[in-house]
Amino acid sequence: MNSPAAEPVATARFQTTWRDRLGIQLSRLARWEFWPSWAFYPPIVVYIFARSARATPFMAVTAANPCLKASGIVGETKQDALQPLQAKAPDYVAEFTMLPVALSHAERLEALRRFVAAGPGYPLVLKPDIGQRGRGVAVIRSEAQGADYLAAALDDVVAQRHISGAEFGVFVYRDPKTARVELLSIVNKCFPTVTGDGRHSLGELILDDSRARLIAAGLFQRFAGRLDDVPADGEVVPLVEIGAHCRGSLFLDGHALKTEPLRLAMTAIVDAVPGYHFGRIDLRCPDDEALRNGRGIKVMEMNGVTAESAHIYHPGTPLLTAWRAMIAQWKLAIEIGEANAAAGEPTISFIDLLKLWRADMKRGERWF
Repeated sequence: MNSPAAEPVATARFQTTWRDRLGIQLSRLARWEFWPSWAFYPPIVVYIFARSARATPFMAVTAANPCLKASGIVGETKQDALQPLQAKAPDYVAEFTMLPVALSHAERLEALRRFVAAGPGYPLVLKPDIGQRGRGVAVIRSEAQGADYLAAALDDVVAQRHISGAEFGVFVYRDPKTARVELLSIVNKCFPTVTGDGRHSLGELILDDSRARLIAAGLFQRFAGRLDDVPADGEVVPLVEIGAHCRGSLFLDGHALKTEPLRLAMTAIVDAVPGYHFGRIDLRCPDDEALRNGRGIKVMEMNGVTAESAHIYHPGTPLLTAWRAMIAQWKLAIEIGEANAAAGEPTISFIDLLKLWRADMKRGERWF
């Protein structure tokens, strides 16, 4: 998939003007939340190396999550955390199964059929076992779509039940001094829509919407065959269905949702996964009130050290505030890694970490 940062494309009929394209680029440039990683992360990377230089050992951060490869910095698998959660606390997880690449296409498709038959059916979610930032994640609504996805997928795939409701990212950590699970950050992931008026095409509605136009490139690609369609008056068109900021989701600060019942529910989840101490847990539940009460939680992923305290992407968050939050996050990750390393948990070398990163870059080229 092309990044939403790419230049908008046009269908055979729907066209964007140079003013549209220039306006979108200038608007994105003015809002740091749409900056590419290479523009946002340099101060954070400098801090990571400076703090790691004072850590014991140097790569202590790679011991922050012993249950994940390199603590989830890069190259970890989704099943490493989801398998024990599904085994020990199945009520808290969106049920999943693995579709290994070692199987033939026919065998993977048959395994997918069995998984669908054992549950409520479609839709379901397919995604790479090793991936990040929404890479390769797709909502599948038919066997034909599933077959096409598996034919193109050259790595192990996770098939997971599609959970309705609101989506959140709850960043948790186990305090290295007290061993108590705490809540660091909460983000409410919202999916942009446009509403038809019976006159304007979908492409025009996207360009006329103050938020949707900023992610127009990705939307134009996704809806390439529908941009000239005219939605009926009052028809709501969902534009995004994957809870990833780089895929167009709107992230809102959910600090007000922090409660003791939620902390206790997240403690039960973390306790079910030995060696998980730090990261963002992406989940769905019925609504805000359910999250406050720790009810109806279904975990989709348990991310590691490089997951972000994603509340920083709340529109209007000052750049310095975002940098401070990320630096505080990494400071905590390194402290947890130091405590785990002192307790005997292994670390990996910087050279090995670079090898994992290079392997992941190549892996990313295989995904659509």
